[in-house]
Amino acid sequence: MKWAIVFGTLLFLGSALSNRALPQQMLVTNALPSIPADAPPVSAESGEPAPSPTPKIPSVSTTVRVDAEDSSLPTALAPVPLISRDQILSSAGTYADFSRYLQVLPGVVWSSDLSNDILVRGGHPLENLFVIDGVEFPAINHFSLSGTSGGFTSMIDSTAIGNMDLRSGAYDVTHSSRLSSLIDIRTRQLGEARRAGNISVGIAGLGGLYQQALPGKGSLLLSAHRSILNLVTNDIGINGVPIYSNGLARLEVNPSTRDNLTLLSLSGADSITMTPCPSDQAVTSIDQTQYAGWRTSGALTWRHAWSPHVVANLIASYSVTRQQIAQQQQVGFEIVNGRNTCQPASLLPVYTEDSRNGLPLVNYAVHADFRGWLLTAGASAGLAMPNVDVAQPTGELSPFSAIPNRSDAVTFRRKFSTGQSAVFAQADGGMGARLRFMAGLRAETFAVTGDYTLDPRLSAVFRLNRKQTLNGSWNLSHQLPPMMDLLSYPGNRSLSPIQANQLAFGLRVWQAGWGALDLQAYSKRYRREPVSTEYPQLMLFNMVDTLGQAFVWLPLTSAGNARSRGLELLLRAHWQDRAELLVSATRSQSTYAALDDIRRPGNYDVPVQFNSLINLRFPFGIKLDSRESLSSGRVYTPFDDAESMQQSRGIYDLARINALRGPLYNRLDVELERRFRVSGGAIEIHVGAENVLNRGNLLGYVWLDNCPQGAACNVNGVPVEKVDQIGRYPVLSARYQF
Repeated sequence: MKWAIVFGTLLFLGSALSNRALPQQMLVTNALPSIPADAPPVSAESGEPAPSPTPKIPSVSTTVRVDAEDSSLPTALAPVPLISRDQILSSAGTYADFSRYLQVLPGVVWSSDLSNDILVRGGHPLENLFVIDGVEFPAINHFSLSGTSGGFTSMIDSTAIGNMDLRSGAYDVTHSSRLSSLIDIRTRQLGEARRAGNISVGIAGLGGLYQQALPGKGSLLLSAHRSILNLVTNDIGINGVPIYSNGLARLEVNPSTRDNLTLLSLSGADSITMTPCPSDQAVTSIDQTQYAGWRTSGALTWRHAWSPHVVANLIASYSVTRQQIAQQQQVGFEIVNGRNTCQPASLLPVYTEDSRNGLPLVNYAVHADFRGWLLTAGASAGLAMPNVDVAQPTGELSPFSAIPNRSDAVTFRRKFSTGQSAVFAQADGGMGARLRFMAGLRAETFAVTGDYTLDPRLSAVFRLNRKQTLNGSWNLSHQLPPMMDLLSYPGNRSLSPIQANQLAFGLRVWQAGWGALDLQAYSKRYRREPVSTEYPQLMLFNMVDTLGQAFVWLPLTSAGNARSRGLELLLRAHWQDRAELLVSATRSQSTYAALDDIRRPGNYDVPVQFNSLINLRFPFGIKLDSRESLSSGRVYTPFDDAESMQQSRGIYDLARINALRGPLYNRLDVELERRFRVSGGAIEIHVGAENVLNRGNLLGYVWLDNCPQGAACNVNGVPVEKVDQIGRYPVLSARYQF
């Protein structure tokens, strides 16, 4: 369970496989080549990105490429859009953040406008696996707190991305199991250039990228970014301002014609101090919070071609995440010259955390071409190394209980190393000219809980004709609950891995040179979800969204279940180089049942969702980018007014969890781009606005503890305030490319 107010406030703040084809001559590679900026989004033949020239040095993963035109099926997995760097950078309403771009895809929702969380097919942000150049990264976002993989912004500058995709169904067994999705990112390649780079500035900060070819057909990529909002303000509306910096480096060398070595590193640091005014009647919490964190990951990848048909891939990586948190309750306030001030009369420490989690990991896989089938086998081994010191000695006045005393006081220190391992095997190939099939099995062990899991993955595609294909998949996935929840109470160590059982069917309705139209239906069932033993209505991943109010670590048991089902539509189209269109629509339902076995809507149950991205190019180098998002209103839990008024604090009505739904969500974002040629490169200017219509989209409701009866902050005699998502917001950025 997340710690007190900082989780809610920071969440509010912030809050794969490559395409494959059966070849006439097979080459196993580690990633799709990057797509040139002027390349069309899809090819005239397949509706998929056109292949680039064959690289001279073979590298490894599970991608199989076509070296000559072939009429067989391209992949045994459901088709997904390949997203290029230019598409991310030219998307309105995303701050050029790739995670926010993924939020427009079908089946994906997000927690708030200020967060880059992605929740896939009814899942939780923790259920996504991020892979960069074949390497798994446990944390790639700033302010990525315990129990989530999302945050305020990404640590990866999108200009460093070549292309990427998201798989929400079955994916390759060489990667660790996750309950929701695989997000596969490939960094940019130089192509024929000797060097390239850029310098950019905008609301997301100041950054730059440099890429240089090296002797021996190697290359060096460096990227760095730093926030700048703290230079112009000390409060962005949350009694503080986030400060962050990050860097990415990739060194690639080819010591021989059979070998490829890559060093990859991603690091980031972030901090924020939030100091609400204790005398302000409109504050939702009087706790001060100081947060500082950093996370770093490094990996060495060795790809070796034993023969033209057998390639091995060895990855050795090490990741560390560190965060330090302190909170103090502001008791009263000082009065100077008869006036209330924002200086507290005294401070009461209520929470401290100093956590450091390390994860060394080794993964080895062999890929072999055998009579048109790609056979894969391998193993991985790692150590989870938590070092946690948490103190919450006085507990909290729980917003889930009318008991007037503080509860759930907990202090724990844990430092140990525990193993985790996996073995896997997979076969992927064709059964005739019309059918392609993939079958894989991954077995994982977790020493921290003493569990082992078996995760089968099946997928098939059947070609009806040159324009239409059918696809289907089934996969069983397991994932441990968050490590901090496992460590908080001794009984939580008996929590079981969460299980997701997903069945999906799809139809490529049509594909042509202008684009493609895809339809997907899925059914997903969760078992052994962690639920509270104190509050039988609460499940860990569907806790009431407290929007900054304090809540605590809780004892848990694996007795919850959830289900999600939906229908997804995706249209991608383009007209020459003048217009590009992406439209997604989703009809879905996500529900859960906790210890009381009563089925309720999940926190992010969005029955209807529609998104569109439109890019139009006009004369004089002007480009118009727009994004329209339309969805059902957000569910929320009302307060128990009688109990809350009696105790002068917000207490939720647990008999009506997620029983109410807000009004329709509607947001329109617009940007204008203009590219200017200058000596040695080009300058690109972006100007526009988010939420152009200034819609007051509901985020939730908060209880104002400091609001006395009869004051103007009371609404109908109750101190409850509506909190909206982001209002109309200007966007201005510039990028110099060379």
